[in-house]
Amino acid sequence: MNVFKERAERKYQVIQDAAKLGPMLKQYATGKVFFIKGFYDKIEVKILEFKEPNLLIVDSLREIEGPIVLYHTFNKQLEVHAEVVEKVVNSQYKLAVAKVRIATNERRAPRHKMSSDIVVINNIRAARNTINASLFNVPTSVKIHLEKFQQRLKDFADEVKVKIFEKGDEKTELVRKTHKILMLTDTQDLMSYIPEDPNGFVDYREHLNTEIGTVMEDYKKKKIISEMIVPIIYLGHDGESVPLGYIQLLSHEKKLGMDTALELKMLAFEMVDQMRDSNTMLINKRQSVGDISRGGLRLVFTDPELKKFLVHQKGFSFDVIFKLQQPITVFSEIAWSGYTNEQDLAIGVSIKGFSSRKGEADRYHQYIDGLNKTP
Repeated sequence: MNVFKERAERKYQVIQDAAKLGPMLKQYATGKVFFIKGFYDKIEVKILEFKEPNLLIVDSLREIEGPIVLYHTFNKQLEVHAEVVEKVVNSQYKLAVAKVRIATNERRAPRHKMSSDIVVINNIRAARNTINASLFNVPTSVKIHLEKFQQRLKDFADEVKVKIFEKGDEKTELVRKTHKILMLTDTQDLMSYIPEDPNGFVDYREHLNTEIGTVMEDYKKKKIISEMIVPIIYLGHDGESVPLGYIQLLSHEKKLGMDTALELKMLAFEMVDQMRDSNTMLINKRQSVGDISRGGLRLVFTDPELKKFLVHQKGFSFDVIFKLQQPITVFSEIAWSGYTNEQDLAIGVSIKGFSSRKGEADRYHQYIDGLNKTP
């Protein structure tokens, strides 16, 4: 039996009250087949009988002992956390139930078993160095990219900064938290502090409130006509968006407008692509898909290099290749991992996003929806 472990936290409702446990176990457990959690292979345990106040008599074809978690997926996953009290007779055991956990979210989509003649994955990409939301965990290679980019942007304004986020600066902290652009076309015009597009730009007037006059006066003293701060959002192979740094322009002569903001946003995307490429390990080896759904895949890796590399990752991206179709690039987070009886690495991933190529997500969903309609 090969143990696997959950990597992504699932939210549960926990029931421990003895008065509620009894009715719950009678309705949802007695007479049903559950499985032992923590193993790649499905190990069946049939629940034969419930005895007050919290005992279950079960039948298991394999020896069980100590603490045990049984699960069954209805619309939601239900777990029974118990301990083996004694072996009753033959393959029957008595379990004392400590609690029941019910997943707060329903299983969102049906899963379909796959084979390599229908779909495979390839071009597996994962980060060489971890980049996360910590302000202090930025690889040197990233800092070098920022320095080079600052030189490239030097003619955009009188003062140009391209830096990682640091604590202490109120404006850049506001940009980091909101993932939005702060744009002041005219620092002496109150209307410049109110964005035309509040979804993509910081409402600086609302943030400053009564302090707006002081800020405008400070800009005047420093002879700053216009300011713009554009966030640099790093999209990892696990689909996580990390506010990595920012581009800051300060102008003493010309006003910075929407055209500059859009150009900087595109240049920030370009920089992130370059950073991700330089921080990416790419392995071109086709691997199997055990099952697939709208929200995720169960993958099986036989390649020794991938087995060593991926087991330590939080997530990775890869191309899903359906038969006779163009590849679809998927960003994923690892939900669980373990090993099959053949010692192949099995990984369950949830899909966090698709590449920016037009129609990628639609093509994937159309294919899965087609499987849902198949008898």
